[in-house]
Amino acid sequence: MADYKTPLQLTAPRYMKGYARTMWDNLVPLLISRGTTNISKSVVETYCQTYSISRQAYEDIVEYGMTDESTGKKNPSVTTYENAVKNLRGLASDLGLTPASQVQLQKLIIDSSDDHEGQSFSELVKDIKF
Repeated sequence: MADYKTPLQLTAPRYMKGYARTMWDNLVPLLISRGTTNISKSVVETYCQTYSISRQAYEDIVEYGMTDESTGKKNPSVTTYENAVKNLRGLASDLGLTPASQVQLQKLIIDSSDDHEGQSFSELVKDIKF
């Protein structure tokens, strides 16, 4: 089981290639600066892989269109892209990458600390970095 205290590794896993590796390289420094630990590694890996799938599907749509002109059938990459984008939203939320999830994480941090007695929420949020 992943250690919740160990930070994420800065370098992408060896098996990651292309868009997935690029996303890891761009995303992980931000997550590390926020204190994300190795316990979230599988979510980060899935996010990067799903991002790669969305990019590949998008490129296929750009090259071949949303429908096959000869048959009128929808390009299967459209469905792949839609599913990937939907999954990315959920994973982004899990990682605290959306405004709503950032607020939820901030509330959790504040609620778990007794050191801030008597301060307003806006005063407490000033000290939290996201």
